[in-house]
Amino acid sequence: MRFGVHVSIGKGLVAAVGTAKSLGCDAFQIFIGNPRGWKRNPLDEAEVAAFRQERHQSGLGPVVVHLSYLPNPAAADDELYEKSIKAIDKEYRRAVAIDADYFVVHAGKAGPQTIETALDKVATAVRTVLTRNEGRTRFLLENQAGAGTEVGGHLPQLAKVLKAVDYPERTGICVDTCHAFAAGYELRTKEGLDQLLTEVETTIGWSQLCLLHLNDALGERGSHLDRHTHIGQGQIGEAGFRLILSDPRLAGLTGILETPQKALEDDLKNLAVVRRLATGVAG
Repeated sequence: MRFGVHVSIGKGLVAAVGTAKSLGCDAFQIFIGNPRGWKRNPLDEAEVAAFRQERHQSGLGPVVVHLSYLPNPAAADDELYEKSIKAIDKEYRRAVAIDADYFVVHAGKAGPQTIETALDKVATAVRTVLTRNEGRTRFLLENQAGAGTEVGGHLPQLAKVLKAVDYPERTGICVDTCHAFAAGYELRTKEGLDQLLTEVETTIGWSQLCLLHLNDALGERGSHLDRHTHIGQGQIGEAGFRLILSDPRLAGLTGILETPQKALEDDLKNLAVVRRLATGVAG
């Protein structure tokens, strides 16, 4: 398994590659703009070219772009829904421009709608973006913790969206361990992990499981609390991550850490832990 972290583009796209290299990452994830704002300035073509060259020379990959926080592709409000599709379209184009491998999107919140209506809206949003744009960047839906009216907390919901989108070679899922645990999946036992992976196989299919977000969980199983913490220091614990990281069905994937970062040392420590657990070495 390859490992990476989410890195900042605050000092520019090329600097993000340098940060990932300095941390010893195999891969990395970024936002492609302000994650808490709607406005996007055009990407600088020279910077994009430099990023693509630096990334290629570094050997790092996959490169993942995560959608910003504001768009809601399941929104009940028509104005927010249309605004969200436009924002997702714009960010997907930017991901394609930098030649990202994956573009990760949360399925959003249903609000007062039924889950079925919300899932239909997500599918329409994804299909609209992919129909408008060509590119090799694969569009991934990420499972959520299931808080409030969040959709996509369970894999059959994401499977329904992917089937409706009907672009199997351009879409897939990203499984976040914290979100899965908070949504009720048991990741601390072999039986629990087998149940999750069997669900992947039967509802999604292995070819569409493309990426993992590796995060320990502050909340109890089934709490719907989306609070990440350091690997081994949460409710999933080292035993759970040892099971996940040593499972041969997941061996070919990339795991991106989204653990708390107050200093670069935090990422270094978490990367060291997942690599140790992946080898089965006791701590």
